[in-house]
Amino acid sequence: MLRRKMGGKLLLIPIAALLMVIAVACGSPAEEGQSAAPQQAAQPTAAPAATAVPAAAAEPTEAPAAAMTEETGGKITLMNAVWATELFTPRDGVGETATYGRQMHAFWINGNKSLEMVPGVLTDWSVSEDGLSWDLTLRDGITFHNGDPLTIDDAMFTMEFTFGPEAVTESISPSIQAEAAETASIEATGPNTLRVTHTTPKAFFPFFISDLSFGIAGVLLPKDYFESLGQDGYNDAPIGAGPFRLENHIISEQILLERYDDYFDPERGPSFQTLDMRLVPEVATRVAALRAGDADVVEANLAVKDQVEDGGGRMIWAQESSYMWILLPGCWEEQFPCNKKEVRHALDYAIDKDAIINGLYGPEAAVSRGWNWATPNALGYSEDLDPFPFDPDLAKQLMADAGYPDGEGFGTLEVHTWKAGDVPFLPEQAQLIADMWEQNLGIDVEVIVGEAATVRERWFDRQLDGKVIIRANETRWDGGSITNAIYGNPDGGAHLGGRRDDLIKVAKDVLSVVDPALRQEAFNEAYKILREEHYEFGTGYVNLPWGVGPRIAEWEPWPVVAYQTAIWTMKLN
Repeated sequence: MLRRKMGGKLLLIPIAALLMVIAVACGSPAEEGQSAAPQQAAQPTAAPAATAVPAAAAEPTEAPAAAMTEETGGKITLMNAVWATELFTPRDGVGETATYGRQMHAFWINGNKSLEMVPGVLTDWSVSEDGLSWDLTLRDGITFHNGDPLTIDDAMFTMEFTFGPEAVTESISPSIQAEAAETASIEATGPNTLRVTHTTPKAFFPFFISDLSFGIAGVLLPKDYFESLGQDGYNDAPIGAGPFRLENHIISEQILLERYDDYFDPERGPSFQTLDMRLVPEVATRVAALRAGDADVVEANLAVKDQVEDGGGRMIWAQESSYMWILLPGCWEEQFPCNKKEVRHALDYAIDKDAIINGLYGPEAAVSRGWNWATPNALGYSEDLDPFPFDPDLAKQLMADAGYPDGEGFGTLEVHTWKAGDVPFLPEQAQLIADMWEQNLGIDVEVIVGEAATVRERWFDRQLDGKVIIRANETRWDGGSITNAIYGNPDGGAHLGGRRDDLIKVAKDVLSVVDPALRQEAFNEAYKILREEHYEFGTGYVNLPWGVGPRIAEWEPWPVVAYQTAIWTMKLN
């Protein structure tokens, strides 16, 4: 059901010239293409003032034909840039599936704007003294969209489908694979209770199965309905127990959702009838639809702020939404230059992150702080996790110390990236980084723009070992699941940590800390060790701007959670 294609290569041009071309071009930018309450996050702020940001020439294509011409008063049309798999089961989910998954499905645990975990399908969850077993209690009175009541059989089926042995090989999510590999047993302990036991402590488990997390690892499935259709049949005609039911799905075009009036949590039920979601990769087309009244909410960027406001709309910001991630897969292999820590550090010191932030985004839209998913409001953050400063002289010296003076003998470094909806200008950022590496390190760099699913598959299949991936990823308050996948699961395709016993131990040790009072310090110390090794780093995080039309009276998206959140807070005029 996926449509995939590989793009071409970006031409290498000087950094200053690239920034100038982007900054002076007219039109719209071509951005296309994871039960103690955690600490309080910074609350969303008002939209920042206008800032000089780049814009590349782009002509809007015709807005997709939609049932957008009639004024129903009860419909909101929302346009995304990326939907990923367009599938509906947790095994088939990646980060972007949260765009529609959060609307159609019920989750084991809900969240709120303060990043607290609150009851959802579960009314209670508790962990054993050794941190291995979680006891979960189901809420009564929940029904799926076909009217069937949710039972312990559905809960057991869902948990086994998501985290049972088959998920180790059948899931496309590295985090689910890692979790399933360490799930020892799943058992019903009563008519409305079940117990999940892991081989090692998993304090992040409640967060991972909540709607605060990335993707859809925490959604509930209807056992009888699912088994009657099979996995493929279910994905063609899915039902859930969330606030919206699926009315129509046109691949790569439309996911049409209707309010489910029997949703179990009326406080989170939408005030409008229809959510018409559209996949529109081009920001110019999305903004044109917003200005024409054919869309109500669109993924935007700061460069189109004036166009949105001139058309009668406004900007609403999802604070600390995604981070910009630079990965060095396979660097535990000795034949690659990146096997040497000096090289990994040099690559970071050679990047002028302020130039990227100021040239591509503006300081209100992106911030060079945090270490990957450990952004300022995440568990484990401290200022000494912030990115390396720009120091080209030190970078050059480190390369010489590693045996590659002025890039001699290094070879050509491939950089793989894609066009992301949550982080505009990702290919342009990759090109700037490549130019900086050529200029400051003397190495040859080739940037290849591909499609997200294809690049992920090649990464997991070890086809990109010794190369670089520059991508966006979802922020999260609790980074336990991704720490487990990236460092704690050496057999997983997403593993980055050098397959080193010392780093595996770092991951396992921090994941074993269950006491909420100790987790901040434990994660902070673990992140400092992992950051020092530098198998991954980044340029900072972004605040995702949404363009909102005049029909939308209110919306309060959550901070530190990617994609559209808190849809029930959307109110129509």
